[in-house]
Amino acid sequence: MTVERAGEPRAGANRGAVSAASRASARTALPDVIAVVGLRFEARIIAGPLVRAVSGAAIGRGPLAAAIAASDRGVISFGICGGLAPGLGAGVCVVASQVLDETRAWRTDTAWSTHLLQSIPNAIAAPILGVDAPVVEVMDKRRLYRRYGAVAVDTESHLAAAAASLRGLPFAAVRVIVDDASCRLVSAALAGRRSDGSISAAAVFRALIERPDDSWRLVLLAGKARAALATLMRLRPLFADGRALQALAPAAAIEESALGDCPPLGVRQGNPRSLFPPRAWLAGR
Repeated sequence: MTVERAGEPRAGANRGAVSAASRASARTALPDVIAVVGLRFEARIIAGPLVRAVSGAAIGRGPLAAAIAASDRGVISFGICGGLAPGLGAGVCVVASQVLDETRAWRTDTAWSTHLLQSIPNAIAAPILGVDAPVVEVMDKRRLYRRYGAVAVDTESHLAAAAASLRGLPFAAVRVIVDDASCRLVSAALAGRRSDGSISAAAVFRALIERPDDSWRLVLLAGKARAALATLMRLRPLFADGRALQALAPAAAIEESALGDCPPLGVRQGNPRSLFPPRAWLAGR
């Protein structure tokens, strides 16, 4: 499991480059907010004096929960995701109203999620689905959308929600869509992902040699990834200076329930940009 905090030198970095101000900030910081991410670049965006980023990819609920201390302030799932709902394009930011897996649902912290919605321009509030493997095919995205009503899918949010529930900590999820509901996730993009969350360019090239027809799809996906990265980078200052954490109250355990016990997750109609009005989702919780 990879753990990263801004101001701490990465392996091979010059430790002398860490400023005295950064060290002083770390000493006086409040207890951590844990950010569960899947990729190294996501960790670099959100990690800071108040946020410790850990990788939720390729680990189970138990090890992730063990990495979270009871003194931590909260848990947030952060990074990119796939789109399930038609009409939500690359770069759209989703603040989870709840996180689902195949059998359970976890409610996100109302105050924290509302504050995030108010702080992130054009963000929407809606359910996010957590799965154990990337959803590749468009038909599978349609099937999951019809079955669960979630607008986005990733491979870390359900792990983060379960770990937060086990520790009794507030939980939120902020995810930005890359591959929308009409976009097939090409195998070359998945081939380059290492277990530590970094990307191997060589593995991507090898996959393209084996499947050259994927080249144009990868180019299209790269454009969508740039849109998502631009949105994520705009979120960085909110976490770096603590504005995204201001509504976070300690000891607000999240609610976990069996999926069948949850209210229906039908689509709330709104204008095309706000397909799922944030106030409507949160008010119905």
